[in-house]
Amino acid sequence: MLVSELITKLNYSELKQLNIGSDDTACISMINDGILEIYKRFNLWQAEATITIAADKYIYALDGVDADVSIDLSDKVLLHIEEIYNADGDSLGLNDENDTDGLTPATPYFNQVEFIEITAGDVYSVIYRAAPIPLTLTTDVVPIPPPMQEALMSYIGFRAHTGQDGHEALENNTHWKRFKASCDRVDFLGLIAQDSMVSHKFDNNIFP
Repeated sequence: MLVSELITKLNYSELKQLNIGSDDTACISMINDGILEIYKRFNLWQAEATITIAADKYIYALDGVDADVSIDLSDKVLLHIEEIYNADGDSLGLNDENDTDGLTPATPYFNQVEFIEITAGDVYSVIYRAAPIPLTLTTDVVPIPPPMQEALMSYIGFRAHTGQDGHEALENNTHWKRFKASCDRVDFLGLIAQDSMVSHKFDNNIFP
């Protein structure tokens, strides 16, 4: 769906009772909030970064700035670090409170990985959940799968009616319930694959 098409649909539905449909900036802001909420609830985008261990360096940031981390954030933002794998494809776990050796990597910050033991030159694969960078008025396509479009529109209706008085306040609650119900239906019907198939083996040009 194009951004312009979504705004038009909103003007005839969720935003019909409010005088904000013609405010494209406000609409884009609410659309971005809705997209982020859906990507938080559903694992729609998994991506991979690689960490090359440097001498005496234990914490690595997946921020696009750390020179020892290879990550492409040109079209996405990092939401959550999911897993970390070594060169053999073995999971190292993360934040494992049951790790009696205390050697499991941790995430001291949402986009950081901290190692307890390191060997300079070792390379690790980090799997993380991502969301699209915010849309702008010149963006064409809304990055939401068709089964999630109803939920997105309901969430925008919820945000648009937030803080309103009287009847609009009741509408706010109604839109939130519709959003929740739509997400539950998508989940129940299995319309969104929650566990994308991601290879945790490094490319052969990195490890023969």
